[in-house]
Amino acid sequence: MAKRDSRSLADGPLRIRTLLFVVAVGFVVLLVRLFTMQVIQHEQYAQFARDNQLQRERLPGPRGFMRDRHDVIMVDNALHFEVVMQWRSRNEAIATVRELASFIPIDTTRAKTRFDAWQKRYGRVAFPLFPDADKFVISFVRENWKEFPTLRVESRLRRRYPQSVAAHVFGYVGEVTTEEITSAGDEIYVAGDFLGKAGLERVYEDSLRGTPGQRAVEVTASGTALGEISELSTAPISGRDLRLALDFDMQQYLDSLLAVRPNPCAAVVLDVETGGIIAASSRPAYDPNAFAMGLSASLVVDLLKDPSKPMFNRISQARYAPASTFKIIVAHAILTNQVLDPNRILVYCDGTHRFGNRIFRCWKEEGHGGMNLLSAIINSCDVYFYRVAEMLDVDVLADAAHQFGYDGKTGVDLPIEVSGNVPTRKYYDQRLGKGRWTQGLMLNNAIGQGEYLATVLHVARMSAAVANGGWLVTPHFVEGPMNGTPAEHPRTKIEGLDGNILEFLRRAMRGVVENPQGTAYWTRIPWLPVAGKTGTAQNPHGDHHSWYTAYAPADHPEIALAIIVENAGHGGDVSAPIAKAFLAEYFRPSRLHPPAPVDSAVTIDTPASTAPAKKGTP
Repeated sequence: MAKRDSRSLADGPLRIRTLLFVVAVGFVVLLVRLFTMQVIQHEQYAQFARDNQLQRERLPGPRGFMRDRHDVIMVDNALHFEVVMQWRSRNEAIATVRELASFIPIDTTRAKTRFDAWQKRYGRVAFPLFPDADKFVISFVRENWKEFPTLRVESRLRRRYPQSVAAHVFGYVGEVTTEEITSAGDEIYVAGDFLGKAGLERVYEDSLRGTPGQRAVEVTASGTALGEISELSTAPISGRDLRLALDFDMQQYLDSLLAVRPNPCAAVVLDVETGGIIAASSRPAYDPNAFAMGLSASLVVDLLKDPSKPMFNRISQARYAPASTFKIIVAHAILTNQVLDPNRILVYCDGTHRFGNRIFRCWKEEGHGGMNLLSAIINSCDVYFYRVAEMLDVDVLADAAHQFGYDGKTGVDLPIEVSGNVPTRKYYDQRLGKGRWTQGLMLNNAIGQGEYLATVLHVARMSAAVANGGWLVTPHFVEGPMNGTPAEHPRTKIEGLDGNILEFLRRAMRGVVENPQGTAYWTRIPWLPVAGKTGTAQNPHGDHHSWYTAYAPADHPEIALAIIVENAGHGGDVSAPIAKAFLAEYFRPSRLHPPAPVDSAVTIDTPASTAPAKKGTP
């Protein structure tokens, strides 16, 4: 008994010592932790404390402007206001909308639908209840902030376009998607940001996009703002302005000329030396401002279902049979390969040509009479080119078309561009079978029909190459950033397009406009020499497509153009008059470019047939 008592007495001090040791260790750990928090991690926890008193608002960087060649602003940003709603649950958000409807006219059903779509897309991000708030809504929210603490007014810059002018060129901006946010990485975009979706907005997004900043505002525990803390705020940085080759005045004028046409159409005007696009239009068009405001789903559906396809960019995405405009390239193939003597009367055109058991007809039923190469181009005589087609190898013509870039893309700075199509021997062998096709296919090819396809860009730079001495330019809209190094736009020399051949093609195209037999004679401008070529593309789905391409002034070329009007008829009837109006305005004496004097010494060879051409020619 005495031994057990003595052990108990001995264990007492041991427990006390153990307890004291544990307390001491805990105290040391607490001291170390306090030292770490107050000394080593002081700045980190101080920042946490400051953050609890701050609200940080992301300030989007303004997008850069687009300016024309004369520094005129074509696309900029306009200030607008929106009311956004902070929310913790859907029920809370819907309750706020219902309560607000008692004071402000609001479509609660549509607001719920928009909210659900926003929540599904962006999660807990503040919802733009009024994306384009008017003065009444802004005043109400600001005056009743205590009753509606989850609402706040924010200012934003919204992209502003000149309505539907050059809509397919500028493109549009739209709200960023979650996929685009993820793929961009590095928090470049957040929900609610806008980015380029089409046109130049999309191609030059990296240049146009601004760098976001932030505003740090000190708030009380109840959320009342006390003021901005400037040292913690950073200003957003604007994106880079772009200098375009476009001429805003002439762009508006070209759009107005095409807008009155009931048919879909497109046109491109190039600087013949640089390839800079002075004006370009695709019709019908749309208003890009609708996208910048946040396009409704119903309007998107309406645009996509519209049978006239206003969203379709006919400048770079539509390709057509080049029709008789292609005869310039056929002539180049004839001359460079010395297929025949261009001065010899090759055919007497009576309006028909027999090949095997088929009859091929000229556009002019009664025929043109005796034709050499020059008169055949001026009159656009199909029978002459049918006869040439019998002597011209498939690959020889394909090589000439390749020289003019018809088998590829032009390299224009638009997000989507289609290639032309140039049929070769290999193409026909693969498509129809080796030995299962005949020279008869060349008859359609020689008049720009058959499998040959091109865009207005291809045809415009063909004329530019004849005008500038044989250089194939790269069409482009953007010259470079403002106050920056101009971008380089390569050009390629077309083999054989010089000397006598070049002079012959220039004389032929000038004769189309200035010779009484020319298919565009009635669209001549007395004080401005113009060289051109009409075309009428057969369309199996409806009326013919109307083509015209030209350059001017013919003796000192500055610009080249191409125009296509779908289902409109003959090129001389429809497209050529549009070109006449544009050229007359562009070279109007009071504009920056005075008209070049007409050289009265220039003569045009008279074709074999002397009957004046009728209005209504290819």
